[in-house]
Amino acid sequence: MKLATPFALPNTLALPAWADFGAELETPDDVCEAIQFARAHRAPLRILGAGSNVIVAPQVAGFVGRMSIVGIDVVDETDSTITIRVGGGENWHQLVLRCITNGWYGIENLALIPGTVGAAPVQNIGAYGAELADFVVEVEGFDDVGRTITLDNERCGFGYRSSIFQLQPGLTITHVRLQLQKVFRPRLGYPGLRKQFAHNRLKTLTARQVADAVIAMRQARLPDPDRHPNVGSFFKNPVVSAELVETIRALGLDAYLEGDGYKLSAAQLIDYCGWKDKPAEKVACWPNQALVLVNQGGAKAADVLTYAAAIRADVQARLGVALVQEPTKIQ
Repeated sequence: MKLATPFALPNTLALPAWADFGAELETPDDVCEAIQFARAHRAPLRILGAGSNVIVAPQVAGFVGRMSIVGIDVVDETDSTITIRVGGGENWHQLVLRCITNGWYGIENLALIPGTVGAAPVQNIGAYGAELADFVVEVEGFDDVGRTITLDNERCGFGYRSSIFQLQPGLTITHVRLQLQKVFRPRLGYPGLRKQFAHNRLKTLTARQVADAVIAMRQARLPDPDRHPNVGSFFKNPVVSAELVETIRALGLDAYLEGDGYKLSAAQLIDYCGWKDKPAEKVACWPNQALVLVNQGGAKAADVLTYAAAIRADVQARLGVALVQEPTKIQ
């Protein structure tokens, strides 16, 4: 591990941010060394990938490591499935494309989601009718004192955009094992995909066609973080009671049954309150997707959080719905 002080923090919001100490973590030994360094200096330890789901303060106390462990290895194989062990520093989207090329199927609906493989279980990434939890066999890493851990799917505590790794941020992910299929079975539960491929014969539909459709839909709605800095969806889709849902539906907004409640579209709520068309300086909603907040130039963490708080307060006051922030604040 090559220590840097100060250490520039990666983040797709393009916020200027530095940590007191940091390093690229290229091996499990580097991660263990980082944990021991932080403990010895009684400093907070945080591990980032691409920084695609974080809001970083200008100055972050302690040690920040960038997860850079790479490698994709086949660890188990049957006639119908293949299990791969992937380094936490691998780019998620590139993994999806490589799996399609190799004839390993299942995660094509998750194409073009930004970030690294190691960060994917933390948020339990999901899109277009699929989520990571459907494919995780186990997760490897370290606890907060440097002991190795292996958590199977159940112990990861996956939920909607949530996992045990959010409740226990001291856990560091170094590798993820995924079980994929050798025979492609398209997941077309998402209305947009189902409509697009309504006239295709399922036997001739390919994983690459599904991935390309997902990529096209994401590019049409979501900004490229390299050109318009953002962290993707800034708020979770809220789940409300049956009593409140009637009011929401009366306004012409969507609501879908979810367990004992109803899931709403956070983007629709924000758009209904007029935020998509509001002029703004440093931070604004993306014109094609109100759920995405974009750094228009020169924004700092405080600017992003202030803008987000104003949206939350407005939606709560007008519609009685509490929005929950998705990205994690690091300071």
